[in-house]
Amino acid sequence: MIAFFQNLGQYLKGYLYVLAYHRVDEYENRPWLDPELISAEPAQFNSQMRLVAEKYHPVSAEDVLNAIRGEQPLPPNSVLVTVDDGYRDFSEVIFPITSQYGIKPVLFIPTAYVGRGPFWWEKLFTAVSNYPGPEISTPLGSFSIRTRAEKKQATRHLTQEVKKLPFEQGMQIVDALYHDFSPRNSDDTRSILTWDELRVLARSGVTVAAHTHTHALLSRIPIELASQEIRTSQETIHRELGQSLPIFAYPNGKPEDFTAEHVDLLRDLGFIFAVTTVEGSASLSNERLLCFPRIGVWPGLSLSAFHYHLTPVYRRFKQNLVY
Repeated sequence: MIAFFQNLGQYLKGYLYVLAYHRVDEYENRPWLDPELISAEPAQFNSQMRLVAEKYHPVSAEDVLNAIRGEQPLPPNSVLVTVDDGYRDFSEVIFPITSQYGIKPVLFIPTAYVGRGPFWWEKLFTAVSNYPGPEISTPLGSFSIRTRAEKKQATRHLTQEVKKLPFEQGMQIVDALYHDFSPRNSDDTRSILTWDELRVLARSGVTVAAHTHTHALLSRIPIELASQEIRTSQETIHRELGQSLPIFAYPNGKPEDFTAEHVDLLRDLGFIFAVTTVEGSASLSNERLLCFPRIGVWPGLSLSAFHYHLTPVYRRFKQNLVY
C-alpha cells in the first residue's frame, strides 16, 4: 500500500520531500548532551538512507536551486536530506552513512557556535543535570528533579519557556543557570564541529548553509536584529568556506517563530529557498519557497512509517503553511 502511495508522487511535477534531522547518535555516546535532540540512532538512520537511495531520488541543494531557477527540473520523488545545528555526530555518523548511499546533505549551522559551543539549550540540559538538590528553582518556575524522568521534563519545560521570551532575556536566564551549575572542567567545544571540519565536509559535497548567527528565534527579536543575524550567518559561512548558497533554515521553525515580514526579509537579502519545521512536503512550483515544510524524524519512527511520510498522502493531512 505504501508503494502505491509513493507512486502517486511520480505524477507531481517539482515535488520535493525535505527530511529534517538534528542528531544521529546513541545517548550513551554523549550523555552530556540532551537526548531530546536525537532524531535517529545510527542503525535507524542507515536504514532510512538506504530506503531513500533505493526508492527515491536524493537531490542536493544545488539541484533544488537549479529547479527553482528553471534550469533543470527535479526528478519524481525527490528527497533532500537536511540536518540542523552542526553537532559533531554529523561528521562521525551522518556523513559517512549519506556518503555510502550517494546522498548530499545540507547542514544548517548557527555560526556563533562553530568550534565553541555549547548551544543554549544544551546549557539548560547541563544545568538541570548537574543541579545538586531535588528541586531546581529558576525565574521560570521551580521543578522537582529527583529522577531522570523529572529532569527530562524540567529541561523540556524550561526550553519551551525560554523560547517564548525575548531572546536576550532568555539567554540571561540560561547563562546564569549554566554559570552556577555546570561542571567547572567541562569542555564546551567537544560536541560542535569546527570550521576546519566544516571545510573538509564542504569539499566532500556537503552544503553548509545559514541558520542565523546565534540561533535566535526571529519572532523574538527586532526585525533589524533579525536581518543582522541572517546576514552575519551567511557572510561568515562565505568567508570561512568560500561559498554560501542562498538557502536558509529558520531556528525552531514553527509558525510562531517567524512572520511574513521575515519571509520578505529573506527575499530582500537574496535568499531563494528556506525551510521550516512545519510538517509536510510541497511542490517547488508554489509561492512558498521561503517557508518550505519539512518532514521530521524521531527515534521511535518505524521504517514503514518513515516510508509513509515520504508520500503525497501524508502531505495532504500534514501540510499547514501559513505564509
